[in-house]
Amino acid sequence: MSELDRFDFEGEQSREQAESVRTHGNAVADVDHTEEQSAKKTQWYSISYQNNSQPPMVMPMVEGGRTQSRQKRSGRLALVSLIVAVCVLFAAVAGLGGYLIADLLSDRSDVNDPNSSTVQPNGATGGGNSGTVYAVGDVQNYDFAGVTIPQNDGTGLVGSANGSAGNNATTRIAAVAAVRDSVVEISTTTVSNRGQLSAGAGSGVIIHADGIIVTNNHVIEGVSSIYVRLTNGNTYEAYLRGTDEENDIAILKITPREALTVAKLGCSSALAWGEDVFAIGNPLGELGGTVTEGIISALEREVEMSDGTVMTLLQTSAAINSGNSGGGLFNMAGELIGVVNAKYSATGVEGLGFAIPVDTAIFSINDLLDYGYIPGVPAIGATIVDSAMQVGYWQSVNMPYVYAVESGSPLKVGDFIYKVDGAVVSTASALKRVIRTKQVGATVTLTVYRDNKQQTVQVTLIEYIPQNATVNFN
Repeated sequence: MSELDRFDFEGEQSREQAESVRTHGNAVADVDHTEEQSAKKTQWYSISYQNNSQPPMVMPMVEGGRTQSRQKRSGRLALVSLIVAVCVLFAAVAGLGGYLIADLLSDRSDVNDPNSSTVQPNGATGGGNSGTVYAVGDVQNYDFAGVTIPQNDGTGLVGSANGSAGNNATTRIAAVAAVRDSVVEISTTTVSNRGQLSAGAGSGVIIHADGIIVTNNHVIEGVSSIYVRLTNGNTYEAYLRGTDEENDIAILKITPREALTVAKLGCSSALAWGEDVFAIGNPLGELGGTVTEGIISALEREVEMSDGTVMTLLQTSAAINSGNSGGGLFNMAGELIGVVNAKYSATGVEGLGFAIPVDTAIFSINDLLDYGYIPGVPAIGATIVDSAMQVGYWQSVNMPYVYAVESGSPLKVGDFIYKVDGAVVSTASALKRVIRTKQVGATVTLTVYRDNKQQTVQVTLIEYIPQNATVNFN
């Protein structure tokens, strides 16, 4: 079944797939020795493809060697097991000792240099390379509200044969050279409730010389730390200024140690069908700076994402892959005309990539700079998750479930929301879409099931302010 996916790269999964490709078909040697003589026994593995929609099977094919008695083999295996156990124990003790020594030295280094300008991340640095990671700096005192990213109004582009590029259109090589260094690699780490660490990756575009970067909300949503790697190899901690979940935009800030290349914004409303464009991003989280070419395939494509969100996006034939999220879509003048955020994922489908038009993104960008969130977004003052209410011995009904409530809310934890102003809602996404059509301060009537009894609750909508508007390293 095909669907439109917002994508985040999981580096570990890609590496496992690459390793599988490298190892298929290799020979594995298993050497046996008897007391009388030494004879090599080689066990070969081959991939047996079966054209029946089943996964390939690994079929062992044994050649050569002499058979041995079970008694001798068991004795030898017991001895080998004992040796392995001793080695593992020794390695564990040595590793623990080394860790304690390294930890002690690390603590000592922190004490001796309390004003160090670098930190080491808990996971991989940007681009997956080890090395110095520059600290985020005093960004909390930075005047975000004093920064405005100007919109390109497209003056002079009316009737242009070059679409949004106008008279500034140049060769692809020149356009790429002008903007390549404005696209960054983003790597993230996430710590689960159970303490498990996972890594992700994406892309971003520098839009201000002070180190302000635009990316996708889904690239950094729920993460514990964010790192940005420039094309010169320098890696920085990134501060999350704010996110726009609805329009899939997020704003990051780094404290650069060098002059940055800033992307010039284009005018996406001046784009033409068939106009040449190119994307730059970090596909697979390991191929930063990758350039792919294409054209504008559609200008206002309504796309329903896998989470139910409907967005109006640019469609392009430029190759888009996992890790490209948050990267730039540029015209032949080297201007940013879209923020890449999606692709159509289905077997046999190619060349269906999507980007947020920069004329749409600019409003989210400036609101996030001013406030750290999108003002005027209504909410019911509760955390809602998808669930199902049991209505019979064998039957249940999907309904939004109230997981947590803010102070003063008439809702209670454990409520199931059935209707909003008479309209049935079956998922948290559906509930959010209905609420977002209202105004802050408006009153809505919710039909809820509380303690297995149906009742109505009047809720006054409040302004939605994300609780985790920033990722604070301090």
